[in-house]
Amino acid sequence: MKHLKPAHFIGLFPLSMMGLFFLGPLAFMIVVSFYERDPLGFYNVAFVWDNYAKFFSSFYYTISMRSVWSSALGAVLVVLLAFPAMYIIVDMQRRWQLFWVILLLSLMCLSEVILGFAWLILLSESSGIPKFLGWVGLWEDPRSLSPSFGAMLIGFITLGFSLVALMFYPQMAQRDRSIEEAARTLGTSPARVFTKVVLPNYRAGIIGAVVTMFVYFLGVFVMPTMLGRPQDWNMTVIITDKAVGDANMPLGAALSVIMLLFTLLIIGALMFASRQERTS
Repeated sequence: MKHLKPAHFIGLFPLSMMGLFFLGPLAFMIVVSFYERDPLGFYNVAFVWDNYAKFFSSFYYTISMRSVWSSALGAVLVVLLAFPAMYIIVDMQRRWQLFWVILLLSLMCLSEVILGFAWLILLSESSGIPKFLGWVGLWEDPRSLSPSFGAMLIGFITLGFSLVALMFYPQMAQRDRSIEEAARTLGTSPARVFTKVVLPNYRAGIIGAVVTMFVYFLGVFVMPTMLGRPQDWNMTVIITDKAVGDANMPLGAALSVIMLLFTLLIIGALMFASRQERTS
């Protein structure tokens, strides 16, 4: 205790809150994952591996791979759209920068449910984009675009675009533009400056944004449910269905633990690959 400084005690409160609201439920979830399901209740206290063994069936394994694929694709698409958009915004006049930043912050205030319903209406056949395209003669036989895998990806992009764009804003607004100006002076095209000069300088930030969005999309529930088909649902929807719909808390807890470990493994592999690349 004699080595503790007053600043250390300041950090005890957030650490205790993290232990109370994160580590506590996590430990409880791990314990429940070994219990047996009680058809008349939630579970019976036991120690069995049956809940984890069910994950290796083709059903849950396929859903897990699908969740990883859809989350990774959504994360890459969000970064591919948000990074160049913010690159353009930071070179605008100050008032236009403020306009776009405020707009992005406003989009973050909208809940996932509101965004999901908005896209559900816009992609519907009766009152959305298909009806408009049919009205102007660009679509002879308009039909609803949701639920579908593409509609779910659009929901993912809407959720993550403003967050990713604002993650890049401080770095890009304060960047040193002298290297880009020198490249343009030597006759390099703007597109080549962007790919050969700008992108390499933000490689670490881009990888971090992709990983962040990947983890975020793994836990998204509303967009797959509202905009996706049953064959597009991710593991989060299945876990909720098993834990709440079927009242099988042990199986839901076991699937959650496996997905958590799987996510940590992927993040660790990406961080290791990134560190090896920087070292080389």
